[in-house]
Amino acid sequence: REEVMQARELGTDPKSGKPVSVRFGRFGPFVQIGSKDDEEKPQFASIPSDRNMDEITLEEALELFKLPRVVGHSEEDGEIVTSIGRFGPYVRYGKRYVSLPKEEDPLTITLERALELIAAKKEADSQKYIKEIKHGDEILQVLNGRFGPYVSNGSINASIPKTIEPASLELEAALELLEKAKERKAKRGTTGKSTTKTAKKASTATGKTSRSKATKTKESKK
Repeated sequence: REEVMQARELGTDPKSGKPVSVRFGRFGPFVQIGSKDDEEKPQFASIPSDRNMDEITLEEALELFKLPRVVGHSEEDGEIVTSIGRFGPYVRYGKRYVSLPKEEDPLTITLERALELIAAKKEADSQKYIKEIKHGDEILQVLNGRFGPYVSNGSINASIPKTIEPASLELEAALELLEKAKERKAKRGTTGKSTTKTAKKASTATGKTSRSKATKTKESKK
């Protein structure tokens, strides 16, 4: 982790005897057990956004190393785990994730509450999901978005025209929409580069003209 400010020592980890410190890195505040000079790599734990890194105690810091925490299991999703990631606390079920509300603590949340959040997430996703279209080993998804229905291959999104029923979208039409979206994206990138080059040329030309005028003015005064 990249440090951007001086560390604050909290005390010693009773298990390892190594120093525990609070630091601030590229992705926010975190707790560290050990130091970079140790033979073993230091342990890290992110500090939740609702905790003040200047006020966190040794006991509170050590609690963070209990994450990721297995909350329980469900028949449908298997192991239910809580932890803190780059974007805050979350619950992981299978290969999917749901963010924890600010009032929920990943260290104390119950299985019952975690399952409630998972159910709400699934409901929201079901309203967004329309259908899947297989294309070889690739799967195209037809989804409801903020600006209307669209088809996605994971890297490119293409809006579905109002003349096409999203649920009836076929592979050929989906590929055509994605190809057009790809071309528009490439064209926008080229246009942006051309505009930048034109602006630079104009700026250079203006600079040369200004210098030329200044030189002529000086010569006329002589």
